[in-house]
Amino acid sequence: MIRQTSVELHWPRTRDADIKVLKDTESGVIFLAETIEVESHYGQKTIGKLDRSEVATRDGLQRLTRNDDDARRLAQTSELIRGKRVCDFGTGRGLFLDDALSLTTDVTGIEIRKDLRDLISDRLGARGQIAASLADTAGDFDLVTLFHVLEHIPDQLQILADVEKAMKPGGTLFIEVPHARDFLSEELAITEYRDFTYWSEHLVLHTQDSLRTYLAASGFTDIKVDYFQRYGYANHLHWQMERKPGGHAHFAHLSSEALDAAYRAHLATLGRTDTLIATARKPNKSCLGK
Repeated sequence: MIRQTSVELHWPRTRDADIKVLKDTESGVIFLAETIEVESHYGQKTIGKLDRSEVATRDGLQRLTRNDDDARRLAQTSELIRGKRVCDFGTGRGLFLDDALSLTTDVTGIEIRKDLRDLISDRLGARGQIAASLADTAGDFDLVTLFHVLEHIPDQLQILADVEKAMKPGGTLFIEVPHARDFLSEELAITEYRDFTYWSEHLVLHTQDSLRTYLAASGFTDIKVDYFQRYGYANHLHWQMERKPGGHAHFAHLSSEALDAAYRAHLATLGRTDTLIATARKPNKSCLGK
């Protein structure tokens, strides 16, 4: 998909490591010049605070107020969850599993980190299943979700193919990933934002076209990739004025629901949102037989 002749240096390093950030000038896909060893890297991580996001930078650890995505994600997937067999891949603390249990009784979380698996198991008990990989589950899922997980995975095509195999025919995949053509980087090219947003754990940042291509190559059909903006006007205003993260908390008084809705919608029309949301289906058996 990417030709060596179209690759250029996009940014000199990530926020936490001396890893070059590259860009394919033809597709717009952003990726790292080298990748972490996933199992050893995440195996060394430990549980942080629930209400704060701990961000490692070259200047040390920053603690930022989390963006509240949980209620929004449940609302976006509620009709897909209701009464279904659900798997949240890369579930982290398993908070999506807690929310999904209000709509179904069959939830499974996939999480590479043992400390988080233990945390979820202690909290959910028999109400949910937790496993280190899809191979450790019975599969046959109606819905598989990946919320800001795919960008952490080196072999994305293999994982997507594994997910497809673990789904029921006609099942739905719901993916949320950061967007390579984010407004603050692509349009405004804010130096401090680029210093902050590129991270050694984000191995590949997709465009709408590249994500659609990956899903099709993994066997999915009925693919839809939408532009979605997580962070609102206050966050972007803060970046432009203060050149720092956290504006959704610090400048919250300068925005409103109506302003945020209009701002998010406009960024979507520009194709410059911070996030992509994709849905796709595993073909039904009748389609597979054609």
